[in-house]
Amino acid sequence: MAPTVRNIRRHAGIAGQYSYTAEVTYPGEAPESVELVGSVYGPPITLVTAGGQQIFVSSAVTDRIGEILTPEWVHAFFADME
Repeated sequence: MAPTVRNIRRHAGIAGQYSYTAEVTYPGEAPESVELVGSVYGPPITLVTAGGQQIFVSSAVTDRIGEILTPEWVHAFFADME
């Protein structure tokens, strides 16, 4: 079952970089805050966990759901984990 994604908010960065934060809740678990960082120039997209780990989103994922980070992309990313 896909997690619930709530409170998606965009944040400005520098030099074309921007991010979205979201509250993600997996069934039976506490909500977790995540951040996805992208650029107006395209990939890579980076997932930043609540613990500060930074993980590049693979090209296999961006090939399926797109290379431009948007709120819809955030929903699709977590739905893709089903």
